[in-house]
Amino acid sequence: RSQIRQIRMNAQMTQHVLADYLGVSVKTVEAWERGRTHPTGPACRLLSLLSNNQTQVLPFISVE
Repeated sequence: RSQIRQIRMNAQMTQHVLADYLGVSVKTVEAWERGRTHPTGPACRLLSLLSNNQTQVLPFISVE
């Protein structure tokens, strides 16, 4: 599994929810997970927060 997919799964998000959260398309998330492209800028920082289980600092996340 890719690191981004693992982060997404740990955060209990679908690709669609993660894409909305990061402000990117589902196709972009798919490309990241397959290693074809890599996140940069704000998306990279938000993924870092998710990977460190720091969603409590991001109260606007809704994964339901």
